[in-house]
Amino acid sequence: MVGNFTRKATGLVRQARASDVFIYNVNFINIAIGVAFMLLFMPTDAYPGVNMYVSTLVCFLAVVCCSLVYAMFAGAMPRSGGEYVYVSRSLSPVWGFVANWNYTIWSFLYIGIPAAFLGKYGISSLFRSLGAYFEAPHLVQIGDWFTSPLGVFVSGAVLIILYVSLFSIGINVYMRLQLYLFILASVGLVAILVVFATYQGSMADAFNLYMSKLTGHPDAYSAVLQGAGPAPEAPGFSWHSTLSATTWPFTVLGFSIASAYIGGEIKGANRAQLIGMPGSLVYSTVWILVLVWAVVHVAGLPFLRALDTADLQSLGIGFTPTFAEIGAMLTSNLLLILLMGVGFLLWTFAWMPIYILTTTRNLMAWALDGLAPGKLSAVSDRTHAPVWSIGVSGLLGLILLYVYAYTPSFATIAGFFGQVFTFLLTSVAAIVFPFRQKAMFEASPINWRFGGVPVLSILGAISIIGLGLIEWAFLNDPNSGISVAHPTMLLINVAVFLSGFVYYGIVRWIRSRQGIDLGLVFQEIPPE
Repeated sequence: MVGNFTRKATGLVRQARASDVFIYNVNFINIAIGVAFMLLFMPTDAYPGVNMYVSTLVCFLAVVCCSLVYAMFAGAMPRSGGEYVYVSRSLSPVWGFVANWNYTIWSFLYIGIPAAFLGKYGISSLFRSLGAYFEAPHLVQIGDWFTSPLGVFVSGAVLIILYVSLFSIGINVYMRLQLYLFILASVGLVAILVVFATYQGSMADAFNLYMSKLTGHPDAYSAVLQGAGPAPEAPGFSWHSTLSATTWPFTVLGFSIASAYIGGEIKGANRAQLIGMPGSLVYSTVWILVLVWAVVHVAGLPFLRALDTADLQSLGIGFTPTFAEIGAMLTSNLLLILLMGVGFLLWTFAWMPIYILTTTRNLMAWALDGLAPGKLSAVSDRTHAPVWSIGVSGLLGLILLYVYAYTPSFATIAGFFGQVFTFLLTSVAAIVFPFRQKAMFEASPINWRFGGVPVLSILGAISIIGLGLIEWAFLNDPNSGISVAHPTMLLINVAVFLSGFVYYGIVRWIRSRQGIDLGLVFQEIPPE
């Protein structure tokens, strides 16, 4: 049957270990960006009565079964391409392609956005912190430049080009670099936690001292609180606000499945994936809860609300500090300031290289099956890297980075709603896989049963319920950019999903005219 594929082997090499998979997925979840989003958007008037800790735990429960579904599929079919392989072999080729097409199109978008975060949030806040410490206005000006459209684009473009070059050398080099950067980024989180947990002074005094050095404002703390206006009367705990706000922890916790897309390059895939996916989810959830508590404990919810609500530009401040920058306000220790600033900077773009790897492996999987030009499956004999796919992903990432940098109204989380369509299809595939591919399931290392029912099927059913809750949250979250009342982004999400059927239909028609039956390709899992 391998004759149906473009070649007998992918050319990829199994190099990643269980520890690499764990770090890879933690990076893709991105603890620091998750905390930054939650602290920026959740303590606002949009979510009266929200409880950020409950939202985080609900999100964890909603997505953990999806993480387990992907981990078990990755053990049963240890190939690159994620749900493209799983769904196409469980449901049908068209559903497998559409599920993966949908995720891949949004992944191209999210190459550009985290690349933009490097300058917009990482470099800028680090230079502001150093400018305040040394009382050096030129450092602050450098940081400000990186928040400009040109600064955002230039820093992001350099980052994309560097990683495209790195991936062209091979994934093993990236895995070593990933380890070193992860250690440094994690030390940064520890430094942030220590600073907030041990701080005994006044948030108002620390904020005023910091802002006076940057802006000359004598009482910026009071100005921010007054600029935000009086907070609405606290309604007490609200389940509606708490559940609708799960969109924010989901932006990170929903994506512990990154290593599924490089399954063909992982040693001992069954054990590594079962540790790396749900393990990274548990680890990241604990970190997020602890960091949110630490920041709220010092800064207080009223002040965090005011930072988001007040017009900081009109107050002469001009930027919203991240929680790492707030940490820099609380200490005069230069080493801690550097650890926090550099550590946070490394988290800002942690998504980006993984989205490049995801898109390249998906393009490669399509090409192997004849659904994309054969060039996209070409792998270098020397580096074992799919150089053409890497080039395409890098180019599209640069284009979308430019769009983000010069389009202020760009909605950054709206695509996550559409990506859930893919996770839902994979969960349906998990339900039927043990029955539609019985021989493959029985021969796999995940042929477990509970009460006679395949565990994979049970997890798939529970996953659908959890993901349904997430989709409800997006539709009810006033800040998600997705709603029936304002349907533009909703329609775009649907259009992206449906476009996969159009593409698949066109390619299948072209292949049939060439005398090629694509259906034969999907009767077994792809070659290694």
